[in-house]
Amino acid sequence: MADYYLPPVTHVIPLTSIRRERVLPVPGTVTVRVNEKVNAAQVVAEAEPVSKHYFLDLARGLGVRENQVSKYLARHEGDRLDEGEVLAGPVGLTRRTVRAPADGRIIAISRGRLLFEARGALLELRAGFPGVVVATDGVNTVSIQTTGTLIQGVWGNGRQDYGVMRIVGESPADRFKTDQIDVNLRGAVLVAGICDDPKPLHQATELAVRGVIVGGLSSSLIPVVQRLPYPVVVLEGFGVRPINPITYSLLNSNVGREVALEAEPARPYERRRPEIIIPHSESRDMSRPDEVIQLTTGLRVRVLRSPYEGEIGTVTLILDRPSVYPSGVSAFSAKVELEGIGAVAVPVANLEILQ
Repeated sequence: MADYYLPPVTHVIPLTSIRRERVLPVPGTVTVRVNEKVNAAQVVAEAEPVSKHYFLDLARGLGVRENQVSKYLARHEGDRLDEGEVLAGPVGLTRRTVRAPADGRIIAISRGRLLFEARGALLELRAGFPGVVVATDGVNTVSIQTTGTLIQGVWGNGRQDYGVMRIVGESPADRFKTDQIDVNLRGAVLVAGICDDPKPLHQATELAVRGVIVGGLSSSLIPVVQRLPYPVVVLEGFGVRPINPITYSLLNSNVGREVALEAEPARPYERRRPEIIIPHSESRDMSRPDEVIQLTTGLRVRVLRSPYEGEIGTVTLILDRPSVYPSGVSAFSAKVELEGIGAVAVPVANLEILQ
């Protein structure tokens, strides 16, 4: 029945307790302790990635016989090299050489062949936002907690950063344009209404911005955004989607504060969403946001599908029996008072709760 339906939850909360896990993809070393205060850029864990090995045929590379390789060796077993350094050679008029394929070391040389172990870049896990370490397994997981504003979006480009938030444009429905960006926004996190042009995104790159938050993003810009060096969080969806009034008001009230962008792609089965975290100095204990909420009257909801897609309202009644829609579909529904539209019936499957 509809009154037992558990819609997805999007958090738009002015002040709450926020706890997030940072996890290394491979076992490593946690560099912080429980109860330690950390800043956004601080490395909380690090690990050496799995080494990659190369088997190099020196005889073939130099164009010599196997028993001649030893006299052309430039380095020996155990030597560490940078990418491009000479391993063996030069040989002949063409001065043939074999070079290190990456940073690493020589493991073994035998019968004209060389085994090379490449060093991967050190994996560093950063806190992402200022807070306190509340738990760690000492190997690859760190839990960090803070008190602040939490705003979740629907899509992100997989990046993370932290900076002072500024709003560009005059309203949540304004287009993101190049003439809104100047040198005063260097290093900031920008909030814009709708982005359907790649030019301001590239201009933001030149100004080394720390991130961009938009309501709607043209789907044609997804490949562009995925290549950007800074995080982008989309709050409402793809297309012409202004930032909803509740979220815009909350962002506007926090202009000038430092914000953390966690623009990871949505993973609904893990209850992970791209999100904006705005830490506050509030230190008193607060409850953490609910991840599962039963649909009841009085809840604020957003409609996920047409004809009222993106509209926000309040549930006034949960209908006891399925409603039949013009398409012929029969579905359990709720009466929702949509802002600026009025009371409409919406299938409960098309609703998400705004907490």
